[in-house]
Amino acid sequence: MRPDFLTGAIDLHIHSGPDVVERIGTSIDIARSAADAGMRAIVLKDHAFPSFTKAVLTDQAVDGISVYGGIALNTTVGGLNVRSAKGAIAGGARVLMFPTYDLPHTANSTHRSRLQAEHGFGEPYVSTQIVDDDGRLTPESERIVEVAAENPHVILSNGHVEGRGAVPIMERARDLGATRLIVEHPNGHPDWFTEDELKRLIAAGAKFNISYNPYNPVMGKRSFREVVEIIQFLDPANCCLITDGGQPYNAMPHITLNVFCEMLYVEGVPLKDIMTMTKVTPALMLGLEPIDA
Repeated sequence: MRPDFLTGAIDLHIHSGPDVVERIGTSIDIARSAADAGMRAIVLKDHAFPSFTKAVLTDQAVDGISVYGGIALNTTVGGLNVRSAKGAIAGGARVLMFPTYDLPHTANSTHRSRLQAEHGFGEPYVSTQIVDDDGRLTPESERIVEVAAENPHVILSNGHVEGRGAVPIMERARDLGATRLIVEHPNGHPDWFTEDELKRLIAAGAKFNISYNPYNPVMGKRSFREVVEIIQFLDPANCCLITDGGQPYNAMPHITLNVFCEMLYVEGVPLKDIMTMTKVTPALMLGLEPIDA
């Protein structure tokens, strides 16, 4: 008998409609399918506008699952704007995310993905500075970290900030007493993080959302053995498995999460480690009582 990977599982990173680009389904569609599969919770993430509003409503509309959302501090919501951050948290956001697209390495890139181009609406991206030339947090970045520390129930995420900025974000958050710290899909962009930076992020207490998409045959198309090695390096206890799903050319997120778990299991990752990455660590990040791995 194959293990039951989905009952009680949590996915901390899913895209859903309504959005500014096409998605496989609405937040209600995705939540219902995840609930039917026995999942415990999902977290909705959008690039352009806050996801917490639809998450709060979806949580009320769909039985059998908890639905959370947040805000990504791109310039569509004011960038590194303290009022945007505080307002989102007051409205129920559980994830406070640094920018994903309005960053130097993405705003100035000549190799934008189709998805990034679509999110630009024909307008230029803004190069939001996270750190200064000496690698110190800008005053705007510092204030966002402070807001996260003042709200310990909220997860602070680096968004798409590279290691050079992610390390000072997480180290400063740790120094201020924040404990729910997430680094998004480092396996999706391994060139964004050096080995030393990953070690410093671990030391700061950060956890890592490990994405399925780099190994999706219609997306990243990379060798699956790579993710096993990344998880071993980071330690499964520091990892959460995410789908980063919701694309119209992908399967429903609960299906890709199950595939992800199956592939890791076939590759020899212990079942206990898989359960830790789907049921224990994600629960702790959301302040939920963890299910025994």
